[in-house]
Amino acid sequence: MMRWTRAIVLPLAALALAAGALPAGQYGGEFLNIPVGARAYGLGGAFGPLVDDASAAYWNPAGLAALARPEVGVTHTELFGGLAVHDFIAAAWPLPRLSLGVAWIRLGVDDIPRFSHTVGTPPQGSFGDNENALFVSAASARGLPAWSGMRAMTLRYGGSLKVIYDKLDDKQATGLGIDAGLQAQLPLGRPGARPSPAASRFGAVTVGLVAADIGGTAISWNTARQHQDVREASGRAGIAYALGIEALRATATACYETSTDELLRNRFGVELSYRGLAALRAGHDGQGTALGAGISYWRLRVDYGFNRHELGNCHRVSAAFRL
Repeated sequence: MMRWTRAIVLPLAALALAAGALPAGQYGGEFLNIPVGARAYGLGGAFGPLVDDASAAYWNPAGLAALARPEVGVTHTELFGGLAVHDFIAAAWPLPRLSLGVAWIRLGVDDIPRFSHTVGTPPQGSFGDNENALFVSAASARGLPAWSGMRAMTLRYGGSLKVIYDKLDDKQATGLGIDAGLQAQLPLGRPGARPSPAASRFGAVTVGLVAADIGGTAISWNTARQHQDVREASGRAGIAYALGIEALRATATACYETSTDELLRNRFGVELSYRGLAALRAGHDGQGTALGAGISYWRLRVDYGFNRHELGNCHRVSAAFRL
């Protein structure tokens, strides 16, 4: 029991302290709160404990260690009736002892009218706003042996270094931040039990924890006053439960995640997947209902997510290919 306690509780406590006991600052990098990936979108953004694809670089870097094959994923979304474009591309490579990932996020708003200080005059040209973040991530995993009636647990852990680059009109800003995450997956049932209808009906539980922007991420502008925004440190914690339904050859999954960031609290979602070929999803992102679906063929997976918003409904499509 002591070995399990040291391997799980101490890393979780360290991450929680890193995310919580940090100085406050100004708002910055808010575009990073826009979720990436249609599967996560359909689950209401409750994806940190569940993520097992290339988007883990954003959601929880520990999830990169769950990949068995290299993967490339892309997402394109038009927000608020086409006023803004949100793009995401990620790639991940599992190695024998380490999994590596890289991801890029871009939020762009073009053709913003430029007005003079004189009220009532027509616009004088236009400008754009482009916000970017590059994630470079690494993760690993280790197995913890069964103990006292419990089955063997898998512990995944990872981190991301992210570079932020913003350009508003002719002004530019840069920032550097660090994220870290954990996933602890515990199959339920008797230790040593072979996969069977009797064993699979107990399912598996996965706990996830993320410390984002550890120490606060400063975003510095090249203005005359050297203005600086700060993306405050935050923590996210969640739990997912997956249950195999042998009679239907399906898997049902429920996930919940909350955050110290008020805008990201109390997200939850459910997913029903048939033989890993098709899936239906529903969730709530703390503000509204989300729906989604996905299909897989060979090594290609295509996902769709929908969310209703007062500024315009959002449709999100993602594609991922495993090499």
